[in-house]
Amino acid sequence: MALGPRSFKAPYIDQQMCWDEADAFRERFWPSCEIPVDVLAIAEFDLNLEIRTITGLKEEADVDALLLANCKTIIVDQKQYLDDRHFNRLRFSIAHEIGHYVLHQKTFHAVPLETPEEWISFIQLMPDQEYGFLEFHANEFAGRLLVPFDVLKEAFEKVLAEVEQNGMLRNKLSYAHLSYLCVPLAKMFAVSEELIERRLVRERIWPLSLNL
Repeated sequence: MALGPRSFKAPYIDQQMCWDEADAFRERFWPSCEIPVDVLAIAEFDLNLEIRTITGLKEEADVDALLLANCKTIIVDQKQYLDDRHFNRLRFSIAHEIGHYVLHQKTFHAVPLETPEEWISFIQLMPDQEYGFLEFHANEFAGRLLVPFDVLKEAFEKVLAEVEQNGMLRNKLSYAHLSYLCVPLAKMFAVSEELIERRLVRERIWPLSLNL
């Protein structure tokens, strides 16, 4: 039986489950763990997902990308897709939609909508809390997929070692230093500095997060 937007319920998936699924997915489809993870190639050639561009998706619907309910097509904003300045954002958007593909296929298949317009309308009518759960799941999956824990931890230790060589002790660090330390890591993983900052804190790699 098809679900209506007002009665939609997101599945229960906690943060650790999202991370475990992302790790398992990466091990299967990107076993080399080479950085950065080529999520566009994985989406197109391993998952056989069509990546279709649409004009005005971001401007009109405030959406960067969207996995359609058939779980066969990812639509992306054409302007962002063609602009190299948004490449890192595009990579995260594709990883995010792969998160929906892995975590929410059964849920999405209960919503038999065919067009992007129908799916966007459905999403806009969902209860905010349920939509928020879906987005949290996909965000955590995407972050962990693009930024593997072990690789991030090792890379961050190298950054800290360089900082200490320049006279700044790690026990003297404050949150004011976090953005600065994220710059080289963001370049390494080809993601935003904000994403690196979020991963360092949530994965409890950033020393001060241990006090949270």
